[in-house]
Amino acid sequence: MLLHRRSWSSLGIGGLMLWAVGFLWAGASPAWAQELRQLEGRYVRIVTDIRSTPAIDELPRAFDAAVPLWCQFWELPAAEVEDWRVTAYLMSDRELFRERGLIPDSLPDFPHGYQWGDSAWVQQQPSDYYTRHLLLHEGAHALASHAFSGAGPPWFMEGTAELLSTHRWDGERMELPIVPESKEAFPYWGRFKLLDQRRQTGGTLSLVSVLRYSDTSHRQVEPYAWTWAAAILFEMYPEYRTALLAAAREGRDATPNFTRQFVAALGDQWKVAQARWRVLIDGLDYGYEWDRHRLEIAADDPLWDGRPVERVVAADRGWQSVGVRIPAGTRIAIAADGECVIGREPKPWITEPEGVTVRYHRGWPRGRLLATLLPTAPVSDPKLEPLEVVGIGRQGELTATNESWLLLRVADEVGELADNSGGFGVTLRGGE
Repeated sequence: MLLHRRSWSSLGIGGLMLWAVGFLWAGASPAWAQELRQLEGRYVRIVTDIRSTPAIDELPRAFDAAVPLWCQFWELPAAEVEDWRVTAYLMSDRELFRERGLIPDSLPDFPHGYQWGDSAWVQQQPSDYYTRHLLLHEGAHALASHAFSGAGPPWFMEGTAELLSTHRWDGERMELPIVPESKEAFPYWGRFKLLDQRRQTGGTLSLVSVLRYSDTSHRQVEPYAWTWAAAILFEMYPEYRTALLAAAREGRDATPNFTRQFVAALGDQWKVAQARWRVLIDGLDYGYEWDRHRLEIAADDPLWDGRPVERVVAADRGWQSVGVRIPAGTRIAIAADGECVIGREPKPWITEPEGVTVRYHRGWPRGRLLATLLPTAPVSDPKLEPLEVVGIGRQGELTATNESWLLLRVADEVGELADNSGGFGVTLRGGE
């Protein structure tokens, strides 16, 4: 769990304390400094009481590898970070740092991590990955403070920092932003566990609810999962990129006006973003690949007039729209044929629209043709009802209670689409 605040442009009393801490460390090395180690990188100086291990000692290299990627993400010139450097206090025994005056009294009682200007404090975590993740999270905050004089309201500040700290690192190469591929490779990170708990209880949050998080919300862990998911949504669709970058450059504004301007910049896309959010939250899990799960819908998709529509539903992608909006009260008959491959180990699994019962996805035979109706009207409630999924198979019917996009997909785990191929031919007709 992390805790943050607004970045301040003036030093004030707390800032003077931080300046004094930096001066003391850079000066004549008092005797107590010998109890701590200093790890140097181009963009970070880490002061730590943690014993030497490969994972700890390579943290400056990991941080340095992340900075150019952050600049690339925010479209910042290299000159922006030419003379920028963070001092990070990485702590196993927090009291040792407190006793040595390295945690100013002006800081709140943060549980795991805290950033203030170009200084950061990080508590060691149970796994090397999560310790590194928290260091990068605070570093992403520090860069936003440096480049944009702040990082906006909680949903934007914490969501983008989580996006830019969820990473892969092999000791030489840094990759971010990414979606973790397995629980085992990202121990103690836990964001999907929190989202899944909400899905199981029917309590997933609407996008509007996430964008209304207060300054105190992130004293708990769960909001980090939701704001990270929101950042994924706005990064995975190219049409939101301009609004995202423009918002970052207004980071000094942490008021509700920041969010109002962001929504206004999206224009007609805001309605579509809320619908896409519902699909994203329903399926976001380990191994989720953005490119395979982009949902191509538009507010001006034509209303279906009942004439037959033919489409191909690809097995290597997530939910796919048939390209029309279904009017409220319309009954739809769906027929499917063909075959596709779902997985190739230990051999290629060839399936028809009914699916194969060797494995199941959310109770459906793997490879079965599935359908759902996604309402076009934004949801006003703070919580979202789960998508109602229908197993179509070779043929089936469903009725649109509200005006909706009709979405189809081949049943499979969200992280196992890459080795699928082929698809089903689908025909829509007006129902009886």
